[in-house]
Amino acid sequence: MTKTWGIFYNKNSGSGEETKKAELCQKRLAEKDSKVVLITGDSLDESQRHLANSLPDLDSLIVIGGDGTLNAAFSVIVKNNHPLPVGIIPAGTVNNFAKRYHIPQDTENAIANIIVPARLRMVGLCKCGMDKAVVSSLTFGNLATLSNEVRQRDKQKFGLGVYLVKAIQQIGKNKSYLIKYQIGDHQVETLRTWFTLITTSRLVGGFAYDTGAKEKMHVSVLHNIHLQQVGEYIYFAVTGKLRRAKNITTYTTQKLTVTPQDGKKVVSRIDGDEGPELPLTITFLPEYLPLMVPPQSNKR
Repeated sequence: MTKTWGIFYNKNSGSGEETKKAELCQKRLAEKDSKVVLITGDSLDESQRHLANSLPDLDSLIVIGGDGTLNAAFSVIVKNNHPLPVGIIPAGTVNNFAKRYHIPQDTENAIANIIVPARLRMVGLCKCGMDKAVVSSLTFGNLATLSNEVRQRDKQKFGLGVYLVKAIQQIGKNKSYLIKYQIGDHQVETLRTWFTLITTSRLVGGFAYDTGAKEKMHVSVLHNIHLQQVGEYIYFAVTGKLRRAKNITTYTTQKLTVTPQDGKKVVSRIDGDEGPELPLTITFLPEYLPLMVPPQSNKR
């Protein structure tokens, strides 16, 4: 029986690199007598509509792009509650999710990993509201605000360093927000919040920044930061001992509701792109998606 693959990508990205990757992948799959459906559009919304319409006819989906493109595809899957085997061909600036699961970063090896056939590993995601996925991270607070202000061309030119520079510029300048955190259905805390990081695993950028339970989201709330504390926070983050840092509150949970209490507008950032305003309810979906991973992908 012929297998039907969907290839989801942004044809307007960069200099057309994602289109080239899609056409190469289509050629490789055609050599295996597979049916291939290219799924893209003139806008992200149009691409997502095409994917939603195609989902029932697909056996597997390949997503070409970084965390932002993955989020667009996974949001359609979450909204329609239609998980299916997914392969990834990285094409973004950071590619946190792909690195997390040891997906090859070069195109040829990424395609080979999909065609082998790859080993399927069930992975967890977060759902924000009813129709928005969180692939790697959701943030809000001062660092999220400055990230929303970073221009794409600066990020491509200077990499992650542009965020560090802007973060240091913000130290001591912006006041914190008063946010109510409802952990699960019972525990409620109201905390002064300078920045909050919510991740789908304890890994960020390929290293463990936190310890804690599996199959839950990881929540780190930074209450305030001063210049003399920067070194301490970097040390705890890099060593995975963030819970020991002062002025940080951490949780692991499967459900979180965050609500501003001081009347200020708070805008989130999801997987590198601007997200919805608070209040938000985020739910962890354990072992939700079958992901195509190489044999050496471990179970961290």
